Amino acid sequence: QCHFGPRCRFLHDVSQYLAAKPADLGQRCVLFDTFGRCPYGVTCRFGQAHLGDGHQNLVNAPLAQQWEGKLLVRNGLSKELQQQLRKRRFSFHKAEEFLRGLPEGAANPEVLQSSQGAEGAPRPEVLQSSQGAEGAPSIPTLGPLTDEDITKLRPCEKKKLEIRGKLYLAPLTTCGNLPFRRICKAFGADVTCGEMAVCTNLLQGQSSEWALLKRHHTEDIFGVQLEGAFPDTMTKCAELLNRTIDVDFVDINVGCPIDLVYKKGGGCALMTRSNKFEQIVRGMNSVLDVPLTVKIRTGVQEKVNVAHKIIPRIREWGASMVTVRGQ
Repeated sequence: QCHFGPRCRFLHDVSQYLAAKPADLGQRCVLFDTFGRCPYGVTCRFGQAHLGDGHQNLVNAPLAQQWEGKLLVRNGLSKELQQQLRKRRFSFHKAEEFLRGLPEGAANPEVLQSSQGAEGAPRPEVLQSSQGAEGAPSIPTLGPLTDEDITKLRPCEKKKLEIRGKLYLAPLTTCGNLPFRRICKAFGADVTCGEMAVCTNLLQGQSSEWALLKRHHTEDIFGVQLEGAFPDTMTKCAELLNRTIDVDFVDINVGCPIDLVYKKGGGCALMTRSNKFEQIVRGMNSVLDVPLTVKIRTGVQEKVNVAHKIIPRIREWGASMVTVRGQ
């Protein structure tokens, strides 16, 4: 029963809706054939494949039971995490420890102001969550305690990225989304990477930006690409992703030429800001448990190549791999 009565703008008669609905595009529904059920029901453009008597949505119980409990897409943004980010209650104790060692004025002043209280002191909830009883970083107490929980891994003990001889599908902005990567994976891609995600939007808990981090269960080697211009936002974003999503590597975009990114000091502009570039790479590498990779260009100005001078320094800063776009 609809409480709006005749004032309602929607149809309530399924038969009337199906009569006005365009003809189906085919007799087979790929979702029903694969998963045993179609979540779109009567609105599906292949609805005749799974609509029974009385326009009820049919379910193939044995096939649906095989997929029950399986997480097809990972790295989603939960409401709890989104609320923590929007209220600035997420603890960045590793990132803040690294940022305290930077020269004064090296970090983004806007982010520092947002992480402090009215009088410039750290917020009480952040201080309490990031420190234990004796002022040391707190340790998660859920589950058994292992040496890995309390001992920081050395660089040589970090997770290795074995991609030698494998086909790497480069991150493609506005194109390399999850459906596109699934198609490329079926055609032989071994390593996939998500679209460029802006670190400030991720730290603000924007759902549209977090959608770029989603990973399908068929992507066995998967990474995400981040864009930013300041060491504080990039380091905090790296720690956030390291603790909340499942990835095999994190890539820094130092090749984007878009004016909106370049004028803020991000993308390929970082190739001309060596101090900030170094602080970003060192900071992100210090908080990540997975390899850190960097994508750069041959140069920023036309016919002035600088990549050969920067690559050896990037390795010293802690990056595991550097990819160069040859233009």
